[in-house]
Amino acid sequence: MDGMDGMDMGDSSSSMGMVSHLHFSNPFADTLWFKEWVPGSKGALVGACIGLFVLALVERLLAGMRGVMEAWWRKKADAILVRTYSTRTVVQQRSSSVDTSSEEQKGDTLETVESAVSPAASVAARRSIRRVLPPFIPSHELARAAFQVSQAFVGYALMLAVMTFNASYIISILIGSFTGELLFGRFAQQGDHA
Repeated sequence: MDGMDGMDMGDSSSSMGMVSHLHFSNPFADTLWFKEWVPGSKGALVGACIGLFVLALVERLLAGMRGVMEAWWRKKADAILVRTYSTRTVVQQRSSSVDTSSEEQKGDTLETVESAVSPAASVAARRSIRRVLPPFIPSHELARAAFQVSQAFVGYALMLAVMTFNASYIISILIGSFTGELLFGRFAQQGDHA
């Protein structure tokens, strides 16, 4: 304890200009993301609040877009799995009932596979799909990763704004999140990603 007498923790926090409690007083001293971004007037503060509102709205829009895309990707992956499973089933049935020793017969069998898929095979394929992982489709996975990075970036930017403890910023973000969820929340539920 004797070695800490010369250290004053209060001075170090006040020199950084950071207030660690929720405040409305002197909102013109709060840095928003960069040293140069300090709203110096009421108009600049209102502009920063509008920008944060829109950013929170965009975050919920991204979540809604991702939910819609997840549902679409799931539908496409199911279709690929049904087609793959049905094709295998039909080829196995035909190869057991037809002598496929000649190349011509093999070609005929493969050409008629798509037209020979029965509704019963399709239903059986849909039931078996739930037991396997979705296939890796590069275009889907790249888009999913881009959505995740975009959501993380916007979320961290909002978090940094909240960490200023400026009540105006926090209220703007909360109202933006509420409005965004009101507008786009139903879409985010389709893919279970929010």
